[in-house]
Amino acid sequence: MTDFAEIWIVLTLLNPGEGSRVLEPGMDASIRLRVGRACEKVKLEGAVGAELVMGQETGARQLATQPSASEGKQFYIGWLKDRYGYNIAKINEAYGLEMTSFSDLSESDFRQVDRTRKAVVEDDRLFLLDLESMLKQKVDEMFQACAAGLKTAWKRNRT
Repeated sequence: MTDFAEIWIVLTLLNPGEGSRVLEPGMDASIRLRVGRACEKVKLEGAVGAELVMGQETGARQLATQPSASEGKQFYIGWLKDRYGYNIAKINEAYGLEMTSFSDLSESDFRQVDRTRKAVVEDDRLFLLDLESMLKQKVDEMFQACAAGLKTAWKRNRT
């Protein structure tokens, strides 16, 4: 019997320059297409698992500067609302802002935010973890819909 490690297929799902970036328009369709292709390859190869590689990081800094109506920006603002208990004053304090409402916050491009502030650095780290977790869950569900029982393992692309 073939060693388990030899029949895992390494798939990079989120490469820079390939398809939409995380939470940008078209991301779901792009990921669905790539997972579908990968799943067909897994089935064709008779693999029992797929090693999935996360591409370049997309974090709060990138999403914060998107247009206010974008899915990514709304996800980020929603995350901040949850993180700070829907208290705009706490966000202002943590980020050094002077917003009067969440609508103002959505319209902000966050360019004036000092990304080295302790609270901002920590929020960026936590936001990225939440975003990565959500994305992994979504991709794992897509793989299971295509090939029930397929084992998946994640690693980070360090390039």
